[in-house]
Amino acid sequence: MQVEVFLTGDNVAENDIRDHTVVVIDVLRTSTTIAGALMNGARAVVPAADMGEASTLAANLDPESCLLGGERSGLMIEGYRFGNSPLEYTREKVLGKTLILNTTNGTPSIRRVRHAEHLIVGAFVNAGVVVDFIREADLDLVIVCAGWRNRVSLEDTLCAGMLLSELWDGTEPESSTDTAHIAFTLYQNERADVAGAVRRSRHGKRLAAMDRMADVDFCGSINTVPVLPYYLDSQLVSRTVSAVAT
Repeated sequence: MQVEVFLTGDNVAENDIRDHTVVVIDVLRTSTTIAGALMNGARAVVPAADMGEASTLAANLDPESCLLGGERSGLMIEGYRFGNSPLEYTREKVLGKTLILNTTNGTPSIRRVRHAEHLIVGAFVNAGVVVDFIREADLDLVIVCAGWRNRVSLEDTLCAGMLLSELWDGTEPESSTDTAHIAFTLYQNERADVAGAVRRSRHGKRLAAMDRMADVDFCGSINTVPVLPYYLDSQLVSRTVSAVAT
């Protein structure tokens, strides 16, 4: 299995993902929010590239069963039901609902790689099931870190390194690319305190300053949301590994 890591989500081309398994990571907070919403019973999450697309999607869906969520620069978009906090998407609010999600970095990255053979969303909270899927699918792998406004983010790169460490059983192969090596090495250096590293990240500090430390801590927890968000028919749905990896 060949592995490539993109440290930001802006420069991925279609040739990079064709016939590949692709994992999109946006730890703070899109990936974590999607996994949490699906675990709490959301029917599906529809990722939108921008506010215009989100509005168009919402206009074509039943307003009784469709909810808008998202943020710009960490703040909830005016007129939306939810922001991008994974703690907002409780079972009482999302059970049976279709969510249209529009975020600064995560949802555009997902939309950009939607033509992959398999597209899943990964974070620390669901790392175990993501690695299980990668192994079962047994295709070449591309990990796309959403980053922050085309800049590398520590937490996404760290999560990519964790996935690689698990996938490689802790031993980096000779064929590792430069970006995979960066992610793997970062995780080896920070693995003793992943949650602390997420808190110390630039985006973690930004969210803490917005009184969102509870979000940061939840996003830094490992394997607390064992859900596999899988992209199917333009939306992310919860799937078991065995149902989609073959």
